[in-house]
This record gives sequence, structure tokens and C-alpha cells, in this order.
Amino acid sequence: KALEFTASALSFISSLESTNESLSLMLLSKSMSDVTEALRFFVRAKEFGLPCAVSGMRKALSLIFSNEKSIQEHVLTAFSEVFLSVPGTSGKTLLEPKQIAHNLIVLCGESSMSERTSIEEALRQIVSKETIPNEVFLILWSVASKATGPARSAAMLVLSMASSADASIVDSSSRLRHLCESGFGSYVETRKD
Repeated sequence: KALEFTASALSFISSLESTNESLSLMLLSKSMSDVTEALRFFVRAKEFGLPCAVSGMRKALSLIFSNEKSIQEHVLTAFSEVFLSVPGTSGKTLLEPKQIAHNLIVLCGESSMSERTSIEEALRQIVSKETIPNEVFLILWSVASKATGPARSAAMLVLSMASSADASIVDSSSRLRHLCESGFGSYVETRKD
């Protein structure tokens, strides 16, 4: 029985992975219902802890620039539900600030340049709606000032993206100086961040 269960589980995982590819193609559809159903799948996949939720959302983020306002809203809602909210709460309950900061650091740290443009726009819109708690930015500042390597770079990137919507994120001359030093200073020269 254990062998049968394992075989069926592997078959199910294989089916999900091939479905993920199809759903990624649905994001390119001209039909709004195809796009929204694909987004709903990625949100549901997050609820079950499937890795395709994050990879699918990264592909979907380019739709933030769609001409269709409703598609932009669906993408923003799905982004919030996958990266900021407790799974299964329909975006009503946010994750702990530390987890949100971690999710954003990982998302930006693993993204391509084109994905970063979409992430920045999504963050700009979410920050302007004041959805992300201020504690998240304090945690990001802490990571940016204490960590090294990719985590530090990603935290700085998230802070710079979010500050395009809310300048108070960089609310002091010391933080602005820290951003400049991090981006252009000797720390970068010696560590090649």
C-alpha cells in the first residue's frame, strides 16, 4: 500500500507541475477569465505550500502593466495573497512582519531585472494603499544594515522600491546616507554586493 500511495503521490505532483506550465500560458490569454483563473490557482497553490505559487506569481506580475484595470487589480490581489497574507484568509489577515520582510527579500533576491520592474510597480501600489505594516520596513532596515551579501542587497532593493511610493520609508538623513553608502560606497567595493 505504501508503494501505491507513493506512486500516486508522484503522479499527482507530476500532474500539478504540468498544470503549472499550462496555467502560466493562460496568463498570456486574451480572455480575462483565463487570466483570473490562473491567478486563483497560484493563490490556492500557496495555500497548499506548492512552490509553483511563487514561480507562477513571478510570471504573472508582468500583468501589473496590463491595459485592463481589472487584470491589474487581480494581479495586485493575488500578489498580496501569495506574499503578504496568511494562506487561506483571502488577504484579510497579514503574515507576521518578519515573514513579509522575508518573502519580499526572497522574491527580489531571486528575480530577474524584468521581474523587478513588475515587483516595484506592485510594491508601489501596495505601499501607497498602506497595506504593508511599518514594522516590515523596520525589519528590512535592520537586515540592510546588519546582513551581508544577497540578503542585504535584496533588502536595500525592497526599501528603494517601496520608498518610491512613500518617501517616509527613507525618513532620515542617516537612512538616506546608508542607502547611498550601500549603493555607491566602500562597502560595495570591498564586498562586491
